[in-house]
Amino acid sequence: MARPERPIPSSDPDLERLAQWLRTLRRTAGLTHRDMVKRSGHAFSAPTFSRAASGHRIPRLLVVEAYARACGAPAGEARRLWQAARYAEHRRRNPGAGVPRPDRVYDRDGLNHALQELYYKAGAIPVDEMERRAGQHGELPHSTVLRMLAGRSMLDLAQLMAFLRVCDVTDGVEVERWRGAWRRARRRLDVERQGTRLARLHEASAPSRRRARDKNASSSMGGSVTHPRFLPYPHAALAGSWKQRTGEAARPTRT
Repeated sequence: MARPERPIPSSDPDLERLAQWLRTLRRTAGLTHRDMVKRSGHAFSAPTFSRAASGHRIPRLLVVEAYARACGAPAGEARRLWQAARYAEHRRRNPGAGVPRPDRVYDRDGLNHALQELYYKAGAIPVDEMERRAGQHGELPHSTVLRMLAGRSMLDLAQLMAFLRVCDVTDGVEVERWRGAWRRARRRLDVERQGTRLARLHEASAPSRRRARDKNASSSMGGSVTHPRFLPYPHAALAGSWKQRTGEAARPTRT
């Protein structure tokens, strides 16, 4: 006879809800943990299934999904409860964390921040698991997700769509909001990159512009000049400068 399960700790309502749901599934199906091991194809051990429903810590998503399938329940509901527990844990550890708002995204940093919040709301699935769930090889590389989460790069549109699917964002209206956020961020990024290119070109052409200015200045200094005697109120110093520049000999003074 199986040992009775211990009471679920009540310190975390979302984790308690997940654990209670799992226990109810198993009791309704009339299964032992060993039965679940067999029905899951030995994917996980009996102690692992037991710990998943203990309520002491959030189990891995793969364990929760295998638990539900072994009991004949849809994995989608198990995933929803798991995500809620994980997000509540994230909010407790990060009180300042916000809710993803794609309609308030206008640049790359804003998009990455919103996607980071969506990532945590979806349970912060390990990035290699996200890559696997995205489907086709290379559709959502885990290295790309890591760079985005670190704020170092921006997903392309196809990667964004894969990211949304893995995070269970499937509602058409919500998907379009994220698509619009991506377009705004992309336009801003293109403008910034164009400005950077123009600034670099301007900086690179600075030496040639200086040489052109110097050449023009030299040409103007060596061009035709007017003798100071024909200038209004000629000055002796100016006349002396004229003689030095033109080599004009001093005229003899009249006696």
